[in-house]
Amino acid sequence: MKPQYISTKLITAALLMCLTVLLPSAVAAPSAIPAGIYATTITMDDIPADLPPEAADILVGTWWTEFTAEGTTVIRKNGDLVAYGTYTSSKSHLVIRDKGGPLACTDAHGIATGVYTWSLDNELTLSPVLDRCFGRMFVLTLRPLQQL
Repeated sequence: MKPQYISTKLITAALLMCLTVLLPSAVAAPSAIPAGIYATTITMDDIPADLPPEAADILVGTWWTEFTAEGTTVIRKNGDLVAYGTYTSSKSHLVIRDKGGPLACTDAHGIATGVYTWSLDNELTLSPVLDRCFGRMFVLTLRPLQQL
């Protein structure tokens, strides 16, 4: 065998081993929340007993949260637009800000913005750091969100 042939095989094998080791960790730990639509369904069984009936009427349904590549959010409940805004995310944190919509949290100082930690392992799991908007926090954190 020629020495060049052995060197090429060794280099190729070394590269394949590196990719095999590094690729799963790179895929498992994105540097930001991947753009897409994430969904959850809230039922009457999920509603705390101490909430007023009108709060339950607002919360029960199927929710879709879309994070666009441009940094905007679109929130739908049962297919209807209920809130929209902006977001930024890093490797571990999400900052979401409502801008408008019938269920948007925009009416009090500081309530429009929510901060969460996040992880993605087949499902998007959000944990509140600070969010004064009960409805947004309830929908986003009740259970992991399914990516559609």
